[in-house]
Amino acid sequence: MNTKICIVGTGYVGMATAIGLAELGCDVVGYDVLRDRIAGLRAGVTPYTESGLTEALHKHLAEYRIAFVDDFATAAAGARFVVLTVGTPASEDGSADLRGLDAAVEAILAAGLPKSTIVVVRSTVPVGTSDTVAKRLRGRHIVLYHPEFLREGSAVHDFMHPDRIVIGGNDHVAAIAYARLFENLGRPIVITGLREAELIKGWSNAFLALKISFANEVANFCQTASASADDVLRGVGYDQRIGSLFLNPGIGFGGPCFEKDVKSLRHVAGEYGAGRTLLSAILEVNERQPKVIATALEAELGSLAGRTIGIWGLAFKAGTSDVRDSLALRIIADLASRGAVLQAYDPGVHALPLQTPCTVVPSPLAAAEADALVILTDWPVFASIEPELYAGRLRQRLVVDGRNILDPERVAAAGLTYRGIGRATHADPISLASAG
Repeated sequence: MNTKICIVGTGYVGMATAIGLAELGCDVVGYDVLRDRIAGLRAGVTPYTESGLTEALHKHLAEYRIAFVDDFATAAAGARFVVLTVGTPASEDGSADLRGLDAAVEAILAAGLPKSTIVVVRSTVPVGTSDTVAKRLRGRHIVLYHPEFLREGSAVHDFMHPDRIVIGGNDHVAAIAYARLFENLGRPIVITGLREAELIKGWSNAFLALKISFANEVANFCQTASASADDVLRGVGYDQRIGSLFLNPGIGFGGPCFEKDVKSLRHVAGEYGAGRTLLSAILEVNERQPKVIATALEAELGSLAGRTIGIWGLAFKAGTSDVRDSLALRIIADLASRGAVLQAYDPGVHALPLQTPCTVVPSPLAAAEADALVILTDWPVFASIEPELYAGRLRQRLVVDGRNILDPERVAAAGLTYRGIGRATHADPISLASAG
């Protein structure tokens, strides 16, 4: 293909986009204002953890299909497309912080690139942002919006296997030229206006977040009604109009995407005066949900003051080392505020942000040297550990499964009390026998 692409930003979206386009035959140059990161990438060191990412990076570096530079003008020189994948974190009021995007646009204006260079925004932005970018670049560059639907931990796989490719733009010829980069993926391509593409991204994430909050409300109701949320949600999910994906109860949704995107969309909905009620309800359920862990612990242990609680899982999801906006850290803070002593293990996280009230220990069994054990990240390795291995280490013989990844009957058979989310409490069979 021999099309040169400049990627601005080397987070998980930028890296997945860079590697994916290299796989599709493009020549890719990555740029970032973080010079240490660029130096690491040149040496083949990835900025985050994802299965297969390091191998793919090494492959394309060796084949000279990918390069990284710390000067924007050099990165963008000769590029057919400049793709912006900079972060747009949430501000305190829920609005998107667009300073990184603004800086990238300023760099484009200063670089004096040829008019034939097409600018593609991939960052998640509020509706109307791409129009603003297009106005700033009017007369210089055509602007497209290409939303990403990538999951951290499997971003490269998701790039290569999308459900659909959405491209927004007011110039049909430019949109088609960009769409041709993805023809070999063989997936549906949806071409819309800029605002429609921005809203497809925002409302897609809102619907997925809605399903998670829905599942948690079902689970909380089932808990009080002595019913199995697993069975209820399985039956609901078989309906093809609904589907089973994301109908998994737990501690809620966190991380750098869903919550940020829904808050941003709610902020914009408030400005437009429409759609805010549903978005607020999704977030309200999610804000309450992490507290179910403390509730379950206190129901079994009483006061948590002085209790040692072992934690399995710190990352916001399995397959990554990312603790940004991880619900595990919020739950740790909640438990610490109740006087608990926290010790945690995560296979991908070996250090926590400063002042986090928790000690990181070197193994899952070390974390289980506690009064009770709580699972907060859905790492498959946790489900593979035989309950007998940690049963004797738990002084109060209690397991609270915030991700519903353990087998309740196996845990109970090891002499432990099991509490999941929306699942019936499986009590220690030894205690039941002694009670008789």
